[in-house]
Amino acid sequence: MATGETALSSGDELSDEAWRVLIHDFRNLLAVIVNYSELIAGETEDAAAVKNDILEVRLAAERAIALTDKLRRPARTAGEPETTGAS
Repeated sequence: MATGETALSSGDELSDEAWRVLIHDFRNLLAVIVNYSELIAGETEDAAAVKNDILEVRLAAERAIALTDKLRRPARTAGEPETTGAS
């Protein structure tokens, strides 16, 4: 279970500590994206390494999307309509 999942296990309003955990997790995912992007820029001669780094960027982005969906969940329970896909 990811750290942010524990902060979002209920539909209650998030505490300050829960927000700090979620922000920390989101920043970590963004750092993964930035770091792998830098690796890709330096590995243009090695196609397999570039492909692997692109996969890591995609996985981090997908985790970040899932985290933002969890952040939106409490708002939806308060009457906000649910949307589908990445926005």
